[in-house]
Amino acid sequence: MSKPIFLCIPGASHSPRVYEPLKAALLCYGYTVVPLGLPSVGGNPPTYDFTEDVAVIRNMATHLVESGNDVIVVMHSYGGLPGGEALQGLGKREREQRGLRGGVIRLVFIMSWMAREGFQPSPRGDVSALHPYMRPDLHHGNKQSDPQIIASLEFPPPPYNPHLLTIQQTGTTTINPKEAASVFYNDMPAREAEYWASQLLPQSIGVFWSQTTFAAWRYIPSTYVLCGRDNCVSLAYGEMILKDARDSTPNMIDAVERCDEAGHTVFLSQVSLRDSMASAFGSPAPRDESLARARPPLLVGWRESPPLRPTNHSRAAPRTT
Repeated sequence: MSKPIFLCIPGASHSPRVYEPLKAALLCYGYTVVPLGLPSVGGNPPTYDFTEDVAVIRNMATHLVESGNDVIVVMHSYGGLPGGEALQGLGKREREQRGLRGGVIRLVFIMSWMAREGFQPSPRGDVSALHPYMRPDLHHGNKQSDPQIIASLEFPPPPYNPHLLTIQQTGTTTINPKEAASVFYNDMPAREAEYWASQLLPQSIGVFWSQTTFAAWRYIPSTYVLCGRDNCVSLAYGEMILKDARDSTPNMIDAVERCDEAGHTVFLSQVSLRDSMASAFGSPAPRDESLARARPPLLVGWRESPPLRPTNHSRAAPRTT
């Protein structure tokens, strides 16, 4: 029996490169990992909403499952919004009922939105709910934005904080690397945090005004990963997201992973998370331990992290009523 494929969806402002350490680690266990880039990240012109992200995710997931593969979809932060929207009809159980091979066998939400149908982070044009480290950029040089984006924008009332908020016209948000190091990578050595902060890209702001129509976690077995030192989403907010989804029926949330010492990007800082992902599907440790500790050559300064302490697992039966 072939191993499932991991399809990894990054969060806002992050490229698929952020999954390279996890990809290298899971490769040692014999897994294929497909990090996926989102059109809303680094796009010029920016995307109007999350529709293009949803399409890219769905196209790749469809390709993988129609090739007969079982797929695990990993979603980080914002990635859960388009990820949960994109997978209708692609679950393993649904496809088996139609006599089809392959399918999505599990969803993994890492400090991510687990949105119900009809969820909208903010009304279109409202930037007041954005995190303070996200700077809405609504114009840039002579480049013109999508007229629909510009027409829809509503500006927060003055006074502006020039350190946190810069109003421009590209329809994107940018993050100050110095702020990013403490928000996204606070559990990493300074050199590594600075490196990853330097890799952040402009994020199309319209995705945060998108409205969901489907919740894949209702139909596909799902894991939620909570990170105790997350300075972006915050543990309390992650727990609120999880509770809201569990309180909504039906749902197939059957596992919770608590990484008490981890920050927002746990797959970068706590590489031992790979053991949890691999062991969940019965994969033994690599025979060659040197391979298990191999470092991706492009990541200067990347290192193996100590095991998470403690890592608690709690499981709840799927709600069906």
